[in-house]
Amino acid sequence: MARRFPWGAALGFATVVSLLLFALGAVEGGPTARPGASDALTVTVGDALAFTLSTDEITPGDSVTLTIVQTSSGLDHTFTLSSVAGLTFSPSNTSHDLAVFVHDHPPLVNFTIPAGQSTYTTTFVAPPLGLYAYFCLVPGHFPAMYGLLGSGEHGSTATPYDGPGAPVFIIGGTIAALVVIALVLGFVIGRRRGAHDEMPAERLGYPEAPGGAKPPAH
Repeated sequence: MARRFPWGAALGFATVVSLLLFALGAVEGGPTARPGASDALTVTVGDALAFTLSTDEITPGDSVTLTIVQTSSGLDHTFTLSSVAGLTFSPSNTSHDLAVFVHDHPPLVNFTIPAGQSTYTTTFVAPPLGLYAYFCLVPGHFPAMYGLLGSGEHGSTATPYDGPGAPVFIIGGTIAALVVIALVLGFVIGRRRGAHDEMPAERLGYPEAPGGAKPPAH
């Protein structure tokens, strides 16, 4: 009797291969856009060396219309959006470090903003879920012009270093207060000991009375 071809197994194998090829194509081609879905993001820059974003969150897969508003007539900027999720930078990084990183990891957006008040528009596809760093590559503008744009979650406009923070000031203030208290206590205790150990009058230059009597009052 002739064997029947296992059509079910063949169909299952073809389905698995198709899914794998689709996944590989999505990875190699970057974020997969959602047809008809769109977001809007406005970024304002100027003399203050800061980015002002209309929102800190976009939706993965959406086509994002990016509008850049330049308000400075004398400063060039860039708006560079990293393509690597979850990566943050430190104050020790320089503009050169960021330029090397951008060269090695092509960004989602790397828009040059020339000086002169004007408005520019570009588009990009929102990346997968995560936080993505944005910054200015002009030397001296980082780390002031830095933040995190969230895709599918809230981002942050905080710089990589916000200063020592409240805990350091609290600890420093407590130490200073303890030092002051110690100095005051030392002064008070020293005064008391000085009064107890005060030298007799004769040790201070007064004549000693005969028979141990006290010197006559003047």
